[in-house]
Amino acid sequence: MAEDGWDASVVEAIVQTNILGVLRVAAAFLPMLKGQPDAALMATSSNLAFVPRADFPGYCASKAFLHSWLQSLRHQLRHVPVEVLELAPPYVQTELTGDSQASDPRAMPVAVYVAEVMQLLEAGDHPRGEVLVERDKARRWAERDGRYDATFAAMNPA
Repeated sequence: MAEDGWDASVVEAIVQTNILGVLRVAAAFLPMLKGQPDAALMATSSNLAFVPRADFPGYCASKAFLHSWLQSLRHQLRHVPVEVLELAPPYVQTELTGDSQASDPRAMPVAVYVAEVMQLLEAGDHPRGEVLVERDKARRWAERDGRYDATFAAMNPA
């Protein structure tokens, strides 16, 4: 969203993919998962759900929606043997924001990220259903720890 206007269709596409896509997959698979032993539904939100980048408002808001929705779904299914997990990646070397992100040394290498996530999943180390690698935790708990404003400012320079 720029000062000179913005294109709502971009945000609509993000909502279609990041929100409605997850809701539709959950609706399709939950009936089957409920009858399976050790079943889990895992959806990908983002570390940007906790402290957004102002230049990606639609994306960040869609991931915040998923974070909230997954918390509610987890509570609704608390007596059903389906684990509801939220994967909230940090800044990872992918092409999500373009070619430069894939080689950005500040971003976490994909292989390192995947290895840490797999280790957490295998150990069952995902409190509150959140699968958070170590890099995720500072942003995840920025508000709780009184660092939200400083974290937001660092991510969104004036």
